Amino acid sequence: MSEGGQKKRWGMVFALFVAFVLCNLDKVNMSVAIVPMAESFGWTATQKGLVASAFFWGYSFTQIPGGWLASKYGGKSVLFWGVVLWSFGTLIAPWCAALGMPWLLASRFLVGLGEGVAPSAATGVLAKGVPPSQRSKAVTTAFGGLDVGSLTGLLIAPPIIFYLGGWAAVFYLFGVLGFIWGAWWFASFMNDSSTDMKEAPLAAGAKKGLSIPWAAFFRNPQFWALTVAHFTWNYFSYGLLAWLPSFLASAMGVTLSKSSFLSILPYLSTVIVTATIAPLAGKLEADKTLTRTQIRKGSQTLCFGVGAVMLTAIGLIVNATPVAAVTNQTIAIVIGLLSVTFGFAAFIRTGLFCGHQDLSPKYASIMLGVTNTAAAIASTLSTFFTGLFLSMTGGNWAYSLFFPIAVLQLVSVFVFLIWKSDPVDFDA
Repeated sequence: MSEGGQKKRWGMVFALFVAFVLCNLDKVNMSVAIVPMAESFGWTATQKGLVASAFFWGYSFTQIPGGWLASKYGGKSVLFWGVVLWSFGTLIAPWCAALGMPWLLASRFLVGLGEGVAPSAATGVLAKGVPPSQRSKAVTTAFGGLDVGSLTGLLIAPPIIFYLGGWAAVFYLFGVLGFIWGAWWFASFMNDSSTDMKEAPLAAGAKKGLSIPWAAFFRNPQFWALTVAHFTWNYFSYGLLAWLPSFLASAMGVTLSKSSFLSILPYLSTVIVTATIAPLAGKLEADKTLTRTQIRKGSQTLCFGVGAVMLTAIGLIVNATPVAAVTNQTIAIVIGLLSVTFGFAAFIRTGLFCGHQDLSPKYASIMLGVTNTAAAIASTLSTFFTGLFLSMTGGNWAYSLFFPIAVLQLVSVFVFLIWKSDPVDFDA
């Protein structure tokens, strides 16, 4: 490909990166805005959990259909309409909130529907537009937008709320940004095939009516290990994404702006560690210091094992420290433990998220759609049940948020011990 074609290709990858930044901006906005919204509308903890979980109802619904739509109509078109849909749901959220809870839940459901097609659509775009020699870099760059989106949202949402017209401004601004991205994508990439490679074997097979061996998936122990790990990952990651600002404000007694700033630090540790683990894992495998199976098992053990210990410690600290007794040292310890948790969570990139490709490159995207459906259900359960447990326990954050995640992580560590990275012929 010419130099101009390469620039076009990486411009497209950058556009995907921006799409995923917007993707998590529109998740995080509710995590921050829900604090003043709850005060304004008088919501209980259960109602807050309901609002936080509504996104994942839609997100769960479009995981597998998103892959089918992308294969039928092309990832570029599906991603465009997904971004437009979730941006529309974001934009109308303030008006829906004024109309009542059912309308607000419907708007968040629309956001989830739109975002649910994004992973499969972007994977289709990258598979068709990026050669294997550049795919690792492209995938890391594009999906890295998720972490940047979380960091950016937690950083800029509080100033927007305080200085640009209240909590509604977050939804208006982020919604408009999505439509701007859509116009850019439509004009520059959506109908441009200049970056596309020749038809990939998998894509060609799909057009001929690829028969998916569903029964073989569900009979395979490694597939179930991936499913359990993915379920646990989302229960952990989205539960904390949705509730961390509220936890810091409620249990640690910090202001909304300070709680959002402190929430950034754990995610920053994830970004930093992510930049180091991929080359480390590659070197260990290339030097034959560890086998691929050992790297996957070790990564998952570090990800969830360290997390379980750290979250248990946080729960014990919270239980032993009433809000009135919280000091700056207490806050520093909790944030430090959370940062260690999220730092080691980055090992998920060389564990779970490499597992689908290890088992079957042919069916990796389909298996990801299935395990991500289970993961999306976990996200719904985590956000909703945390609020429900808070109501049932009188606001006990240890038993509502931290201990349940720690138990799931320990179970997942032991389940993943059955993992083998040997390729599986699911068509046999």
